[in-house]
Amino acid sequence: MYKVFFNEHQLLWGGEMNISLKDNIVQNVEIESFEEFIELLSELERRKYVVKLIIVSKQNPDLMAWLKNNLTQMPAAGGLVMNKQGQFLFIKRFGRWDLPKGRIEAGESAEVAAMREVEEECGITELTIHRELPATFHLYRSPYIQEENNWVLKETRWFEMTYSGSEPLVPQTDEQIEEVRWVSKDELPTVYQQTYGNLKDLIKPYLD
Repeated sequence: MYKVFFNEHQLLWGGEMNISLKDNIVQNVEIESFEEFIELLSELERRKYVVKLIIVSKQNPDLMAWLKNNLTQMPAAGGLVMNKQGQFLFIKRFGRWDLPKGRIEAGESAEVAAMREVEEECGITELTIHRELPATFHLYRSPYIQEENNWVLKETRWFEMTYSGSEPLVPQTDEQIEEVRWVSKDELPTVYQQTYGNLKDLIKPYLD
């Protein structure tokens, strides 16, 4: 199953659907054309409440491949980093907790990009990747695309990392990062409530 976020709205398709009705309005929406999908996004922009939609497309059963062919793609990578004390590394940007991440540059592997972004955004090195975590997807409008279809599909590949050093954390302020801090396991539920929807599935296994 794919779960693609647009703002806090969730668009789901493909595979087995295990849908929770809690705090969400779930609807089935059938899409017959790319234009209909864009119209749906425009409608969601105007909604004042968050919805969870199951997307069906008989014309295009591989909906993800279809969207990748019609939208600008933004490949990105980031890290969920733990230190020797079992604390988790978070950044705060635009008033919300986030994980360090950024665009995969030309010629970079996702692993190299993820480590570079953590180093740049948080000011630390001595990182080790242990495993890849599930990717996240979200849609947004890009002000840098001077076309009517300025929608971007961003796929972020995540990696679980450990940090073995003792360097001071330094936020990359030119990327609007307000704060970087280590979060204890006891504090993680509070951060979980103040982060983005597309990161909650990523963080949830660490709450136990």
